[in-house]
Amino acid sequence: MLETIVNLFIAGVFLQAQAVTPATAVMPAENLILESRQSEASTPFKDPAKQSLGVKVTARSFVVVEPETGAVIYEKNSQEKRSIASITKLMTALTFLDFNPGWDKDYTMTVSDARAGAKPVLMTGEKVKVKDLFYAMMVASSNEAAVALANSTGLSPEEFAKQMNFRAKLLGMNDSNFVEPSGLDSENKSTAKDLIRLVDVVFSHSEIRKAGGTKQYDLKIINKNETRTIYSTDKILKEDFGFKDQSYRLEAGKTGYLGAAGYCFASQVRDQNDRRLLIAVLGSSTTYDRFSDTKSLAYWVFNNFRW
Repeated sequence: MLETIVNLFIAGVFLQAQAVTPATAVMPAENLILESRQSEASTPFKDPAKQSLGVKVTARSFVVVEPETGAVIYEKNSQEKRSIASITKLMTALTFLDFNPGWDKDYTMTVSDARAGAKPVLMTGEKVKVKDLFYAMMVASSNEAAVALANSTGLSPEEFAKQMNFRAKLLGMNDSNFVEPSGLDSENKSTAKDLIRLVDVVFSHSEIRKAGGTKQYDLKIINKNETRTIYSTDKILKEDFGFKDQSYRLEAGKTGYLGAAGYCFASQVRDQNDRRLLIAVLGSSTTYDRFSDTKSLAYWVFNNFRW
């Protein structure tokens, strides 16, 4: 019953007169933001029978992209550079994969890994596998795990940040800048449009997609013979949504929050017809709004576009 009420609300906030920037026809070349696709997939187009011009969300900026063609379907302030908080960890994960010392290598948490802010998942002196650091970062958004993961590569903090920015440039993320791996520094900045380039790549990596799609995970603290269960910060992960004959599921995502960033979320969504969307919302009003904004955007696009 609750889900029905929520979905009725989503359907009710569709705008009838004021668009943000919806697509109404085939996307022009300048709106193809991802690399060229060698695909037979058709470019999404607005269903002429649908009268809705958009959907109301709280996010300060957002973008919805169909990844098979790279078409920008819907956007608002998508090139506005903003702090991105823990979405930074997606770039940390991607950078780490190039310097992975081995998933089964032991790592002992140090004082330099500790970070203020959220309640820590791992404590100084605890020994874990590198794989568990990766999952602690991606599932529970652990700040200390992100720093430890970067340190496990043998790179200095400055070298790791340099590699993060190097990968950003390779991806064409020209309006992005990274200064550290956790996302706690508000100078980690990007745009919604740049982040879609990152999301497109990271969720194509099986290791990152699997971790980003994990709802709970058991960390093994080796030197304490202890198992610690952690839970995803993504509260709508693997849940089915929709209304009437239109259903979809959030497959993987990464949350972020800082005072300077607001509530952020980057995700991959798929509907019952196997159509896929990449969505980035930045600066939503509350922790729940970032999820309801994503759900509303996904439902509106799936319900109003054909491809």
